[in-house]
Amino acid sequence: MAKTTLDTLIPESADRKLPEIDPARVTLQQSGQIWREYMARVPADFVADDLKSPSAWRKVQASRNALKKFDRVFVVAFDESWFAEAIVASADSKGAVLAKPRVTTMPARYDALFQDDLYRVAWNGFGYVVERKSDGHAMTQATANPELATRLLVQLYPARAS
Repeated sequence: MAKTTLDTLIPESADRKLPEIDPARVTLQQSGQIWREYMARVPADFVADDLKSPSAWRKVQASRNALKKFDRVFVVAFDESWFAEAIVASADSKGAVLAKPRVTTMPARYDALFQDDLYRVAWNGFGYVVERKSDGHAMTQATANPELATRLLVQLYPARAS
């Protein structure tokens, strides 16, 4: 019988590349006398535990919205399943350290988004879009609410000329 090691049983998590936050998705909420407040929407493969790594903020620190000590940050998951509130403890050109991010899980939706045999309304991180079920391709531009996306879904089907 061959020996098995723990490495073969458990996949190594160190192989995962840390996603970086896009500076275009960091928005200034308020600028006060002493600190500023930002809202940041993180990439789809970002998990709440990644907030512990200062290097996730590297690109943001090279932008006009660079964080500084005592700034408040409201971080929202790509799919809006969780959010975190934190204060910047320190920041430099390589990243930002968040002091005790308070993570809150959002409840599941009460009502399901509309879908039919070919298409479904889905959240893509920027708004509601109509996706083709067969390949996940976004058929419409992002809209502000699911009702408008449902209307666009109906318009994808040919209408009878009268």
